[in-house]
Amino acid sequence: GDRVAELRARLLRDGLRQFVTRAAPAMLAAVGNGWAQGQVEVFEEHLFTELTKRLLRQAIATLPGGSRSPRIVLTSVPDEPHVLGLLMAEALLALEGAECIPLGTQMPLLEIGRAAEAHRADIVALSFSTAFPQRQIPGLLQQLCLILPAGSELWAGGGGVARVAKMAGVILLPSLDDAVRALAEWRAARS
Repeated sequence: GDRVAELRARLLRDGLRQFVTRAAPAMLAAVGNGWAQGQVEVFEEHLFTELTKRLLRQAIATLPGGSRSPRIVLTSVPDEPHVLGLLMAEALLALEGAECIPLGTQMPLLEIGRAAEAHRADIVALSFSTAFPQRQIPGLLQQLCLILPAGSELWAGGGGVARVAKMAGVILLPSLDDAVRALAEWRAARS
């Protein structure tokens, strides 16, 4: 229970942006390292992850509505079940005034294309964790480039893309700060 209280206190004290970009990643890394060194039980790591997800969802739900832009569909490809990176990106992009459409994780590529079309998405943002097999990422992104409607940009973020080579038609965002920068550039290009 004290972990939850600590998380909630950090969120209230730091505000959502600091929590997402600084506190949460640091705490997750600490928990991950503790688990790797046998100091943290697997169930504790899962609990911590679940609580962080709940806090982020609650925080996102309290953000003001109104007309928001760009429209961003957030999801992950099949075999990428890690939702925390997506939630952190959603929180940050929503804070920046984007309209976020979260589809959860593990969407088939064709469904991602259909969702982008149905929601008239300006951007489709995917999250790849470091656990995802890196060699599969470029092929998946190339396939998606062919599937997505002409007006939708493809963004790929997360620790999994840190060592992926630059490719045409895809914006790679290894860090959350990169996502905020990409959003500013998207807006600047359209103003």
